[in-house]
Amino acid sequence: MKTCRYIQNKFCRILMFVVLTSITYNSIYSQTAEKKALLVAIGKYPESGGWASINSSNDVKIIKASLLSQGFKEENILTLTEENATKKNILETINTQWYNKLKKSDIAYFQFSGHGQQTADKDGDEIDGYDECIVPFDSPKKYVPGVYEGQNLITDDEIRESFTKIRQKLGPTGHMIVMLDACHSGTGTRGNPLARGTAEVMASETYIQSNGQKVNQKENNKLNKESSVSEKGLAPMVSFFGSAQNQLNYEMTNDQGEHFGSLSYAFSKHLSQLKPNESYRGLFEKIKIEMSNIAPMQQPQAEGDLDMEVMNGKALGNAAFFSVVNISSNKEITINAGYLHGVFEGSKIGFFAPETRDISSVKPMLVGEVIKSSPSTCKIQPQGDFDDSAVKKSWVYVTEKSFGKILVPLQILIKDTALITKLKTKLAQYPFVQLDGPNPKLIISDDPNSKPGSQTLILRTSDDFELANIKIQNDQIDYFTLAKSIKNFAQGIFLRKLELEGVNLNLSFKLMKVVSSSTGTTVEEYIPDETGAIKIHVGETVQVSVKNNGIKAAYFNLIDIQPDNQFKVILPGSSNTPEEMKVLPDQELLIKDQWNIGEPFGAEIFKLVASDKPLDLKNAFGTRGSVNQSPFEKLFSETYGDEFFKTRGSNPVNLSSSDIHIVSTSFIIVK
Repeated sequence: MKTCRYIQNKFCRILMFVVLTSITYNSIYSQTAEKKALLVAIGKYPESGGWASINSSNDVKIIKASLLSQGFKEENILTLTEENATKKNILETINTQWYNKLKKSDIAYFQFSGHGQQTADKDGDEIDGYDECIVPFDSPKKYVPGVYEGQNLITDDEIRESFTKIRQKLGPTGHMIVMLDACHSGTGTRGNPLARGTAEVMASETYIQSNGQKVNQKENNKLNKESSVSEKGLAPMVSFFGSAQNQLNYEMTNDQGEHFGSLSYAFSKHLSQLKPNESYRGLFEKIKIEMSNIAPMQQPQAEGDLDMEVMNGKALGNAAFFSVVNISSNKEITINAGYLHGVFEGSKIGFFAPETRDISSVKPMLVGEVIKSSPSTCKIQPQGDFDDSAVKKSWVYVTEKSFGKILVPLQILIKDTALITKLKTKLAQYPFVQLDGPNPKLIISDDPNSKPGSQTLILRTSDDFELANIKIQNDQIDYFTLAKSIKNFAQGIFLRKLELEGVNLNLSFKLMKVVSSSTGTTVEEYIPDETGAIKIHVGETVQVSVKNNGIKAAYFNLIDIQPDNQFKVILPGSSNTPEEMKVLPDQELLIKDQWNIGEPFGAEIFKLVASDKPLDLKNAFGTRGSVNQSPFEKLFSETYGDEFFKTRGSNPVNLSSSDIHIVSTSFIIVK
């Protein structure tokens, strides 16, 4: 027994040593591990290089704001911009200055905003025969045999080599995030509107022609062999790309008229609104949905372990409330939230006593309206007098959310100048139409198939979805069809922008593929591919599975928004009532309704709208003004009225705080 007690005591001492060592290690780690970033942005390339000027410097502003919100310190964010960002300086900064600042277990963030280009694949590791490159300041656009053949481009192979060294230094307990907001950025670490790059390849005509003949001969491609780079001992890395390797990458414009890289904006916005313990897959899903609205012509990509928690579990979750940063001499109040947090001009703000967690039945000490919104702060005009000291300590909530203005940038590209003037005069009367604005979402062009005496114009989206044929007879334009088509498109934009989080509601849903066999019919969950995208083929049949993760029973509707922004309410269906669309806490339902997937091809969104009361968005169309409508149903139905679009071009779209929860899932329809 004495021996047993000795062994037991020895085991306890060993166990205590392990526990204390673990506590000490974690304590040291929490004090020493840091978050460090390198941001490279080039927007003003030399004119002699042939590149268009873009707005990459704006990306730095919003990316820095979102990184600071995630615990990055100002002194740990290196920037390399414009003429300083030559090939030599970029590689030296990565391999020396930034490398030396990093240490084991750090979190490293790298971003490139600028032009992208493809060049001839030198080592056969690319399926398409081209290396994806970022374009430094000193790399011209044109291939000139014997003079300039892309030697100043930075290829994906060079990037991978540098990042492998950094990942080795960070070690398995470190972490690396890479974001490339440039054309042809997909696979960047593997080896009209402003476009960040070009479709013009940096290669000889001979190479381009011969490559087209053997691009599909995968047996000649090294990608089919095992990677020579071992992941053992390396920090995990997750990468985001603004577009696929065969796509251009376009800029977007926000309500304030500022231009950003579409990926930079989407990433910054949703990193700033990050939830505790959120995974990269959840973050990327929000990025995809955001970009389907602001950059519909491109498909963002992601690589790495997307099911890992953001920043390896060391990200800071977004607070449930905001705080007062400053009260100016003229009594304007600044809070620590801006348009990256979804707080736009026109939002209504409430200031509550500290520790107020449920504002549904509590009166605020002060209310106000957002009059100016910047990336991470906004200015509020308070209504009435207030005690400065009390307001400085208050918890701040958005009581009425603004979704920004509904504006459709439109461009007219027709030959008849007199007809252009006529169209502009008429369209200027619609406040939801922005003529000749940057990054047009709609284009009016001549119909090449028009016959004499029956001229028609085509209204199409910027990504080439044809929305309507506008007839012109006896010099009379079919303005009714034109206005209706533009308005329907604007309604789709409004629905894509809808994001709400219920106080006590939390629903999620999954897309399920219906599989038929000789033994019967089953369903299986759609799994994202290696780029993080769910792809559904035309002709497949889908169902949805809805789960209630909240503490209250919830009623839900499901909206389908097509790639061309046309939409419809698909749940409740013809055989369902709003009362039947109910899911209890912790319950998961497989909805019996099935939908057959058809064209158009592109990014489609299913949007689940949940409420604590039965919700009927389909019937809301025919019951405008009903006293029984919820605030959300009322707003939804108003978007079908002409009065809504007579004023909304100059005013934000607002919704009062209510128990509404909206969650979206995106997928790509392919052949």
